[in-house]
Amino acid sequence: MNDIIKKAKKELKENGYTYIDLVDNNIIDNSELKSAKKRCLKYWYNYFIQKGLTKEELKLDFKKNTNNTQYLKQPKESKMFKALYGHNKKNGDFYINTRKPAVAQNDGMGLATSQPEVYKDKKLIKLKEKLRPIFNGVYGSTTHLHLSRFGLKLPFKESKDMVLHTDMSYLEEFKNKKPKKRDINDPISYAPYSDDNIDQRIQSLLCLSDSDSGWYGYKKSHLKYSEIGEKLNWPGKTTKLQIIPKKILENLGLIRVDVKSKFGRIILWNCGVAHGNSACKNTKPRLVMYINYQPNSENTSADKIIGLGNQPIEKI
Repeated sequence: MNDIIKKAKKELKENGYTYIDLVDNNIIDNSELKSAKKRCLKYWYNYFIQKGLTKEELKLDFKKNTNNTQYLKQPKESKMFKALYGHNKKNGDFYINTRKPAVAQNDGMGLATSQPEVYKDKKLIKLKEKLRPIFNGVYGSTTHLHLSRFGLKLPFKESKDMVLHTDMSYLEEFKNKKPKKRDINDPISYAPYSDDNIDQRIQSLLCLSDSDSGWYGYKKSHLKYSEIGEKLNWPGKTTKLQIIPKKILENLGLIRVDVKSKFGRIILWNCGVAHGNSACKNTKPRLVMYINYQPNSENTSADKIIGLGNQPIEKI
């Protein structure tokens, strides 16, 4: 384990990303990951069953490559369309809002993957806790575990790469100096590193399926904070995705890298790496759990949802 963490830490510093195959390296048991996959899908299916669909209508195939899914491009009068985009007002009136989907075509998230019960599922949290030694190792620090959701990107012939972005702000005040370590409840990442030279935030996802749809990012883009900030005209603090035009990175000589989804693979990257998930065409569904740790003065765990990147904030 020490050698694996040492290698991952080096790659994160140099390239901004790394990955570890947990099952192959006997870090997590195969059966635990299968159980996590089953639990995520339980939440997924139940979301739509409560909207009037049957398990038979919802079943996903994780063994076959395809370009079609019963969840997307449905007629507006169909039960599936209403389940995907239908909402109820406080008075019970039903309405359609396509800007607030149950599943997003571009990033594999949406309402079905971010139900409050998902964040607080004790068995999923227990699995995430087993990964804490990896994060303590790559941070070189004790850590705080945030509550997080899962993502499911479905095969679709018109599928595209998720928009290239960072879950980090570009602030001119940090052009030539690094910010202080973030408070554990601060939803903002201000720069790739804090003034103690520890990653402000290492993002990660745990793959629960094999799929050609994976993660992509621009190698070493976390080392170009000032250059990218200048090109963006220093947009300032944001709690939303910070879109990064591909041309900016190419002009800086940065190269795109792709990491495929593999069951049991955890992919980690510095928040300063411009990234996204890749198109899901002629392949199997891409099911992942998002894992969010950040450095802290002691090992702790969150009891409520805070907004990290584009995640919601729990109402108290």
